[in-house]
Amino acid sequence: MARLSLTAVSVGLAVAMLGALPSDALAKKKDGKGKNKEARTSVIPAPQANGLVQVWGTVFDQDMDPITDPAGYGDPEDDTGFKIRRARIGMAGDDNGIRYDVTMGYSSGFDVVAPPPSSSIQLITAEGGYRLTKGLWLTGGVQKVPVGRGFLMSAGSLALGERSVATNWSVPGRDVGLTLDGNFGSKTEGGLKGRMRAGVFNGNGQLSGDDNPGKLVAIRAEGAYGPGNAYETWGEVKSFSIGFAGDFWTDRSLSTETLGYGGDIIIRVAGLAALFETNLHTIKPVNSDLVGPGVFAETPRLGMTGQLGYSVWMLEPVVRYSRFDDHQDFEDNGDVTNIEGGVTWHGAKDAVRAGALFVHRIEGGGATIDNDTARLWMQLQF
Repeated sequence: MARLSLTAVSVGLAVAMLGALPSDALAKKKDGKGKNKEARTSVIPAPQANGLVQVWGTVFDQDMDPITDPAGYGDPEDDTGFKIRRARIGMAGDDNGIRYDVTMGYSSGFDVVAPPPSSSIQLITAEGGYRLTKGLWLTGGVQKVPVGRGFLMSAGSLALGERSVATNWSVPGRDVGLTLDGNFGSKTEGGLKGRMRAGVFNGNGQLSGDDNPGKLVAIRAEGAYGPGNAYETWGEVKSFSIGFAGDFWTDRSLSTETLGYGGDIIIRVAGLAALFETNLHTIKPVNSDLVGPGVFAETPRLGMTGQLGYSVWMLEPVVRYSRFDDHQDFEDNGDVTNIEGGVTWHGAKDAVRAGALFVHRIEGGGATIDNDTARLWMQLQF
């Protein structure tokens, strides 16, 4: 997540609030009778505020020893108590062939292996898009690299309030760059539709620019059929709906070269939602005579996720299996499996969610240590 100072964030929010005023109120001109006449001065769509607040409460955690806590992939190392998992606020607009999103906020981080770079407020998204022609958009700025359905889903739409360990460690994340986004296919509701996204990014996740000659390139091709949203799991659909995709990405830094690919599918029938995703990537050391590489040998990695949920009344019970292997050639504590089960309550037209979750963590090799967690969580989204 890109970092921004608190002062810059404050100024940005102030500007965004001013921008929220209707553009017609920003300028006036005289008509023929000398009276004020409102005049629109901008084609930029008026911004709409959005926000997300997500609070976690750890009820039970097995690794309480202050010295021997087994910190690993997918473990935020929470002891009994409360924390803010995410807090975000921003402005977005979409009209007249122009769209934009500027969102700032705080995150406690996914796990202790890769904690957030700062506990301060940070810039999460800052992107602007222009429609080149019907169905084709060009978007630039800080944005999600188009890889992995679980990652591309909104944080506020996650069935268990968090992404899987495989999703978090198997995709590039957010970066600064340009993306071409094309949509094609049936114009009727529920018809077969296609989408292709291709982007080029710095590959270092920094706002200040690239620090090496390499670039991150990502391509995602997907299809969807049926009336259901292929990036949501909550709610009943009118009829059978399916979304499927494949993606490819490559990233070259000073010390490593990464090649990744994967696929995912979501199936929705009535209240049932089933999601399956696999991502593989290989990291190779390069230029080891110039800079210390992130890995010392070719390192193949694997991430797999399977999730099944059902929407009934205001509840969404969900079970999820997720596995991440940080080196497929070895069996050690880098082989992590999370089995999660929980139920989420949806209220106020899904503006409010509350859930209970149990996480069973399994190390595939090396020392086996009890490391399970029971959690309560709630969120407000607008």
